Amino acid sequence: MSTIEPRGFFAFIERHKGGVALAIAMLLYLASWPLAPLNPALARIVRAAGEASLVGGLCDFIAINMLFEQHWYLPKSGVLPRNRERLIDGIAETIETQWLTPAMVGQKIHDLKPLDRLGEYLQSASLRTVIQPAQLERICTEAARQLEPEAAIDLIRRMTSGVSNAGLIDRIRAAILSALISKECARLRELIRGLPHNDEMLTAADEQIHEIGARLRDPASTIRKTADHWMDALVREVVIAARGEIARMVKENLSSLSVEEVKNQIERRTRTHLDWIRVNGAVFGAILGCLFAMLNSAYAGMLLRQVLR
Repeated sequence: MSTIEPRGFFAFIERHKGGVALAIAMLLYLASWPLAPLNPALARIVRAAGEASLVGGLCDFIAINMLFEQHWYLPKSGVLPRNRERLIDGIAETIETQWLTPAMVGQKIHDLKPLDRLGEYLQSASLRTVIQPAQLERICTEAARQLEPEAAIDLIRRMTSGVSNAGLIDRIRAAILSALISKECARLRELIRGLPHNDEMLTAADEQIHEIGARLRDPASTIRKTADHWMDALVREVVIAARGEIARMVKENLSSLSVEEVKNQIERRTRTHLDWIRVNGAVFGAILGCLFAMLNSAYAGMLLRQVLR
């Protein structure tokens, strides 16, 4: 939902509300003097309200100023500049130990439901649309190249090389096995090479992809539980492995800023809200000043009546 930014006079009031509150308090105090000859009792109340409003607003102004600026005449002023390193260390520690814990990151990832989105995508995916024909052909060619019969036969020979006194039956069995492997490898290679141009195989592959997608979206399926477990383990390992690096990165980024830059960034984001402290100090000061002035007037009137009796 969009908000309407104030303009003109109202924008000025919004930006300088603290100063405006002090100016009104000063006018209230000054107005009490010409009012005194006309109505002394009312003038005392107005003066008390103006004085209390000024005191409240000025004290809040000094307190807020002590956060951002350091002055010799304000003991312990400049809270943010003086505690810059401590603030940086605290921010880094908070981010690493409280905001980016494995449980929190894992929960946030689960809230995003990446497995459900992946499953939904796979249910409507197709090799024809996911992979470009030229890319699919290159992938199939590379996969077929990995199924060279010589590599599989050489593996069997290495596994049986330690059997020096193998009998005739064993040698015949090895030869038959080598022939079968060579034949099956050649058949698989032809199937894989022909996959990009075989509509029946592509349709079967798409059906398997759609089935995987449906199982990913089913919380009770084995593949979904396995994927959840792998995701949790991966997040935990990544966050734990990055522990220390996160804090170091935050410290380096914040330390690269000068004291003035840190102060300006914090002040720019909080000054408009802190100004409400000054407004509240002036308003409640005026209310309390009026209240005390009226109580004092009532008490003075009671004493006067007792004396006249």
